[in-house]
Amino acid sequence: MTTAIDQFRLTGFTLPSDFPVTRKHVRPPERRSEEYLKNYDTHTLFYDCVYQPTKRRYLFTAPRMFNLWPVFRDALRINGHPARVRRKRFPKYEQAVLLADEGELRLSLGGTDHLIETRLDRSDDFAGLNCIATMNKNNRVEWITDWARYYVANHRLQGVVIFDNGSTDYNIDDLRQALVSVEGLQRVAVVSAAFPYGSNDQGTGWEIRPKFLQPALLNLARTEILSKARAVLNVDIDELVIARDGRSVFDIAAGHPNLPVKLPGHWAYPAEGTDGPVGHAAHVWRADPSKRSNKKWCAVPSGLMSRMGWYVHHIGGELFRFAKEPEGMEVVHCRATSTGWKSTDVRFRLPGSMHRDLELESIMARDFKATTS
Repeated sequence: MTTAIDQFRLTGFTLPSDFPVTRKHVRPPERRSEEYLKNYDTHTLFYDCVYQPTKRRYLFTAPRMFNLWPVFRDALRINGHPARVRRKRFPKYEQAVLLADEGELRLSLGGTDHLIETRLDRSDDFAGLNCIATMNKNNRVEWITDWARYYVANHRLQGVVIFDNGSTDYNIDDLRQALVSVEGLQRVAVVSAAFPYGSNDQGTGWEIRPKFLQPALLNLARTEILSKARAVLNVDIDELVIARDGRSVFDIAAGHPNLPVKLPGHWAYPAEGTDGPVGHAAHVWRADPSKRSNKKWCAVPSGLMSRMGWYVHHIGGELFRFAKEPEGMEVVHCRATSTGWKSTDVRFRLPGSMHRDLELESIMARDFKATTS
């Protein structure tokens, strides 16, 4: 029985719609597609502000600030006085640290003072646990509970942090209540993170991809919520880590804390003619030849490479190539188990040639209920 289910929202700040300064663009005018302009986040100043008493600091987690940094730096006040804040820049997110005793934070913008909501550090909640950090938007609740049960049964999962990016098909309290039914989970946090996700169209060359939210939230998990976890696996709801020798991916990561576990990925598909979206159980087909999906990882938050930052498909940039792929372990990426951010015409496109995979049939029959939805 789950012993502790939590639900909270991030304490971010969005600039007023009429504020004269907005985040600068990361693409030249000729590269700003309709998709890019619709989804680029121009107004979120930061996603979250948490007070960490043991470190005597406030931690701000933000999109890339660019030209908004001086706005934030000059506007920040603690107990009515200007605050000295230290900036940490990464390729797709930023964090800022204010060393201070707990007090009242405000932003003085254009002659108006705005109270900054803060929250207290929750890292003790997940201390010593095998955890997953993931994002969700409108994925079906039964998919999520089936996915969690899979990881409890096959990898000894103990804790889950789900960042919900504005689901509209259900209230996140419904998701929280459903996860109570997952035997073996000790801690779950469903965190409301209803900020712009960013553009899905492709960048070119050295352009910064305008998808700041997910990397920022992964590193909020790394530096606060899951900072004391035994190990953290980064997978989506539609991704299943298979270990053919029965090992737990968390045990492998914990055994080598300074080097993440690198997990190769391959796509799995439902049968031709299936109406998507559809749950994991339908995904018993592989492409001929097998099609790779992006790599994922499992890591110890305090490990050496983890300190270089967590990203969706790597840790530590180029150094990630030195991480080892455990023999007999892969991520099965279920092509049609998603209702989130990508268009359905891309998500549910099947390859020209497929074969029914006996290994996937066995896994799905063992761990998932047969479903057509």
